[in-house]
Amino acid sequence: MPGAKENAQVALEERVPIINISLGKGDWIAEQAHDYGGKILATVTNAKHAQSALESGADALMLTGHEAAAHGGDVTSLVLVPSIAKRFPHVPLVAAGGFADGRGLAAAICLGADAVAMGSRFAVTKESSLAQRMKVIVSNDDLDGGGTESDTVYGKNFDGISARVLKSEESLRLNAKPAPLPVVIYRAFNAARKMNIPLYKVIPGLLTQWDKMYIVAQFGAATDSLMKATIDGDFEKGVQFIGQSQGLINDIPSVDELTQRIINEAIETSSHGCQTFAGMR
Repeated sequence: MPGAKENAQVALEERVPIINISLGKGDWIAEQAHDYGGKILATVTNAKHAQSALESGADALMLTGHEAAAHGGDVTSLVLVPSIAKRFPHVPLVAAGGFADGRGLAAAICLGADAVAMGSRFAVTKESSLAQRMKVIVSNDDLDGGGTESDTVYGKNFDGISARVLKSEESLRLNAKPAPLPVVIYRAFNAARKMNIPLYKVIPGLLTQWDKMYIVAQFGAATDSLMKATIDGDFEKGVQFIGQSQGLINDIPSVDELTQRIINEAIETSSHGCQTFAGMR
């Protein structure tokens, strides 16, 4: 993606201890990060991508299940996590997609993960920079008009890659069908202008690498919609990435309060599980 290489280079220059990469071959990033003791966490959605990431130098994997916000894969976390854990038993794994409480943390550990990522859950906290209106909408657990586990849309017409977003009239409209050719070309030029990419570099790409430029164009258009929602809180005109775990989100706590709650619930859940299985002996 445009700007990705430059962003990665900044992270390397700043000697960021853990760099999360996805959607590309990051062997050169891993090599330079390892030179100063850094680690690479690669986001993957299947075993093939996991193997490729490890061969490119990844130190750990973030497994993004179908339930996740944004670009989750086709396989649910319930199958993806144990499958990858079995295939790569010595690789540290972070489970993502569908986790938002202590029960999810305990379940992920049982499935073979070493940690979890709860992006949707921590986005809806007091300290999060997400627009307050979006926090309120996501944390509304009303079955009629609230943000339940069913109130998401999954499709690839929004930003060019299959992604999960909050259900709204706008997100349904944008995901309904692919953008027409003239619109895609316009978006490509507009995205290039905003990223200060000369148009003479865009035109050859449109002619020779149409599939890649289509995704770039979609990304460029998606940025505006995402900013309207996440920054401006415009639910009507914006689009918000969110996972199915929004069905587990019904408040806006502080990060500390949420973290303590998750840990305590995970301990309680694990203890209950142990007691249950102990009774089966």
